[in-house]
Amino acid sequence: MPQSRSLPLRALTFDVEEYYHIEAAYPVIGPRRWREWPTRVEAQMELLLSLCQRMGVRSTCFVLGDVARRNPGVVRAIAEAGHEIASHGSNHDRLHRLSPESFRRDVENSCRMLEDITGKKVRGYRSPSWSLTRTTAWAVDALVNLGLEYDASIFPVARRGYGVSDAPITPHRLASAPGGPTILEFPALVWPTRLGNLPVAGGGYFRLLPLRLMHWGLADAAREQRLSTLYFHPWEFDTGLPIMPLSRLNRLRTYTGLRHAPDRLTQLLRPPARWETLGDMADKLRDDPSLPTFTLANARRATG
Repeated sequence: MPQSRSLPLRALTFDVEEYYHIEAAYPVIGPRRWREWPTRVEAQMELLLSLCQRMGVRSTCFVLGDVARRNPGVVRAIAEAGHEIASHGSNHDRLHRLSPESFRRDVENSCRMLEDITGKKVRGYRSPSWSLTRTTAWAVDALVNLGLEYDASIFPVARRGYGVSDAPITPHRLASAPGGPTILEFPALVWPTRLGNLPVAGGGYFRLLPLRLMHWGLADAAREQRLSTLYFHPWEFDTGLPIMPLSRLNRLRTYTGLRHAPDRLTQLLRPPARWETLGDMADKLRDDPSLPTFTLANARRATG
C-alpha cells in the first residue's frame, strides 16, 4: 500500500457499546434486562474524545444501535468532535444468532438511526464480537446490498468462536463466494510470527497482556508499511464498572486492566504516526487495482 515511509499508517477505532452488551454477559443479562443496568457510555466517551483531541487523532466509532436509542447525545458528541460514525449493528447479536434477513434488518435499522441523528451517511460496519466468519459469509452480500462501502469485522487469527486465520492481514476486497460482490475490508492488526498471527489490535489483549506486545506488532506493521487497525471499547476505560454476575473466567477477562487502560492508550497514541479514519482510507483505496480479493465461503487464499 503506497504511503509515506516517514510515518506509520494507523486507524483508531472504538466499538461504542455498554458494558452489559458484551457477549460474556449475554447468558445472564440478555436484552430484556439491559434497562435494569445504568448506562455509563457517555462519561467514557467524553474521556476518550478528550484524549483523542489532546493527541490530535480522529477515530472511527462503530456505534451500536441500542446506544443510539438510549443515548443519542453520545452519537452527536462523537460526530461534532470530528470522528467518523459507523455501524455496529442494532442489538449486539452475534451473526450466528441471526438469519440473512434479520441481519439485514438489524444493520439497516442501525444505519437509519445513526443517519437520523448525524445527518450523514453511514459508510462502514463492524460485526459484534468479530462474528463475521466463514459460517456467516452470507452477511457480506447483505452489507453490499445495503450500500455500505467497507467492513472491519475480520480478525485474521485462529480463536474459538471467531477469527478467519488465513484472511489477508492487509486491506482487501471481501466476497462471500467466488464471483460474488465484494466489499472493502479492513482487518484488525495482527503480528505474524512462526506461531501464527498474534492478536495485537486491542480489546482484552490490550488490557490483559504486556503492552510491549502491541508495540512490537505496531513496529512490525510499520516496517512492512501495513495499515494498523486498532480497536477498543468505552467500558474498558471505566474504573467504576458495575459488577455483573459473570463466571470467574469472564469476570477476570472483563475487569482486569481497567485502571491502567487510559495511560496505556495514551502511550499507543503518542508515537508519531499518521492516523486516518477508515472512511478516509476507503476513499483512497476504493479504486486500487492492487488489492487482493478474499473469498470467505470456500477459498483458502487471497487472489488478485
